[in-house]
Amino acid sequence: MNTRLLQRSAILFALFSALLFFVLSSWAMAEYPGGTIHDRATEGYSFWYNYFSDLGRTRSWSGAPNGLSSRLFEAGLITVGVSLGAYFLVLPTIFRKAEARFLAVIASIMGLFAAASYIGIALNPLNVDYRMHTLFVRAGFIAFLIMSLFYTLSILSEPGYPKHYARAFAVFSLLLGMQVMIMLFGPRAWTSPGALLLQASAQKVVVYAEMVCMVYQGVGAWRWISWSGQ
Repeated sequence: MNTRLLQRSAILFALFSALLFFVLSSWAMAEYPGGTIHDRATEGYSFWYNYFSDLGRTRSWSGAPNGLSSRLFEAGLITVGVSLGAYFLVLPTIFRKAEARFLAVIASIMGLFAAASYIGIALNPLNVDYRMHTLFVRAGFIAFLIMSLFYTLSILSEPGYPKHYARAFAVFSLLLGMQVMIMLFGPRAWTSPGALLLQASAQKVVVYAEMVCMVYQGVGAWRWISWSGQ
């Protein structure tokens, strides 16, 4: 398999996985039996008061079995982890300048760490292993933040690469940085419904922003491969 075909295949896989995760997570929300940290009697999935991680629970907060929802969430998240792993393995090859490629290698290392963390989240449901699940969640978001910053610098260092992709990554990095601060230092979700609303909402905004950003960057990488004649 030649380099260009490998690059394009990894990009297409990443784009497909983003769409698949959106579809499967939305389906999982529709199948979630109900319950939140503060209200076990809530029917169905509360978009602003349930975490994404609640979809992966083997039993919902209401106590009902959560088999289908958890399997959908697990499948979507593992696919994202595998596809991002493939994407970040080939990412440095799309850059020609040595400095840009070096920065892309650092971005890829952190991206691979984030991808592995996403798989770890899927394989360690919140209600089965809270400690490991929480560790993978925090590691995944922090690693993705560092990746975003280095990917931004890599694009800026590559002559000819459209800089609006770097600006998009910079804006996303700012948004993700705010979410990481809320996640680490904000009020704990179990202390009050308001704290849960803040934490769950911040997570929702960033996860959907991440999907949009990576699709945008994937399209940009595809175009750059074509423009640069790689």
